[in-house]
Amino acid sequence: MSKLIKLHDIQTPSTKILAVAMHTGANICAAGDREGIIHIIDLTSGDIVRKLKQHVGFVYALTFDPDTGHLISTGKDKSLRVWDVQTGQFLRDIAGIFCPTDARTLGAQNFKPSTRSHSMTVLSLACAKGKRMATGGQDAIVKLWIGGEPIRSFNWHTGPVTCVRFQPNTGVLFSASKDKTIRSWNDTNGAMLHKYLGHEEEIVGLDFASESHFLSTDAAGNVLVWRTGKESPLASLYTAPARASATCISPGGERLFLGLEDGTIVSLSLNPDAKDITASPDTIHHDHASAIRSLNVSDNGLMASADNSGKVMLWQIEE
Repeated sequence: MSKLIKLHDIQTPSTKILAVAMHTGANICAAGDREGIIHIIDLTSGDIVRKLKQHVGFVYALTFDPDTGHLISTGKDKSLRVWDVQTGQFLRDIAGIFCPTDARTLGAQNFKPSTRSHSMTVLSLACAKGKRMATGGQDAIVKLWIGGEPIRSFNWHTGPVTCVRFQPNTGVLFSASKDKTIRSWNDTNGAMLHKYLGHEEEIVGLDFASESHFLSTDAAGNVLVWRTGKESPLASLYTAPARASATCISPGGERLFLGLEDGTIVSLSLNPDAKDITASPDTIHHDHASAIRSLNVSDNGLMASADNSGKVMLWQIEE
């Protein structure tokens, strides 16, 4: 049985934190808020050491590029901003909407319509080695990017795309949507490989436990387990005691964390093998006083959680 030991309880100036991402190599956590500010938090001290302020509207998704260590952020303004987190410098907008200038005001940053990215808010973001990036939008589009260039768009979803993930080892792109489906894609010809059906509410989480198994969580708190290539779920793994809003999984796939709308964090101990996955809840934490908006686990046993009140908590996962 594992437990979460709270290391830091950080109240940001924001009224809502929508996304967190951790970079243990740089010893930081990035937290994006509804005002468009990204707070850079030192993992050791829990102090906010830097603020990145160039987004227009809320920051909805964050991730670190495994090739460069740069932070990539996206949100309501549809930009895909690349940051050097050590200096706080805005390097470029992959979406081609904003230009990094020395202007003092956002209005002077040469705003122009995007022709490369999404037509509506970007909701989800994922990066993989080899300069691969995926985005999912409120426009129901999934996009694959390689080396900062849009390679292909996938438009088979009928609702906003809430999660994009790359399958471990294979790099196959998966996406989940408010249309209650999970889909995988052929990035060579744009064809859909598989359509996974089993949820009755919009999907809020998609996490790979291994190359062959993944887990999905819907807003009602139902967790399903799947085998890749099999389009119906293997089992209903768990039903949370409240509606779910965020998920993350440990790097080894042995633990799934659920963030709930009542502020609860549930830790599920997974037991993966070659045929199936079973789970049991081993810890439930009630430290947050408002809905969890984002969770992220690092590769060295740390977790960040963020909520609707603008609070970020940093945790040590102990087995």
